Amino acid sequence: MEEPLRTVIAGMISGALMGLVFVTHISLLLVNHPPAVLIERAAVSNVSRLITISAFATFIGWNFLAILMSFAAQLTLEMTSLRLSFAPSFTYLFIVVFLTLFIAIPSLVIFRDRKIHVFAELLVFIGVFGFLVPNLVVAVHRM
Repeated sequence: MEEPLRTVIAGMISGALMGLVFVTHISLLLVNHPPAVLIERAAVSNVSRLITISAFATFIGWNFLAILMSFAAQLTLEMTSLRLSFAPSFTYLFIVVFLTLFIAIPSLVIFRDRKIHVFAELLVFIGVFGFLVPNLVVAVHRM
C-alpha cells in the first residue's frame, strides 16, 4: 500500500471514531435537553431531516479534519527527534493542544450552560487527535 493512502486510512479511522462519539453525544444531549429553538421548529415542521443532514455533515467534517491531522502528524514525526513514550511527537501534541484551545474558546461561549459536555468532548478530541492519530500513523507505516 502506498504511503499517502496509509496516512489517509489512519485519519479515516480516527475521524470515524471522533465522529461517532461526537454525533452520539450531541444526539443524547439534544434528546435529553433540546434547545427552545429546536422545540419550536419541531412543532412547525419535521426536524428529522435537519438532524440527519447535520449528523452526516458533522461526521464528514471530523473525517476531513482527522485526515488533515494525520498528514500533520506524519510531517511532525518525520521532522522531530524528541519522542515521548505515550506520544510519538511532542510538536504534534503541542499543535493539538493549541487547536483544542482554539476550539474551546468559542465552544464555551456558545454553550455556556453545557460546560461539562464541552470539556468532555475536548478531552475526547485531545485523546483521539493528540494520541490516537500519531500512534495510528506510526502503526500503519510499520505494516
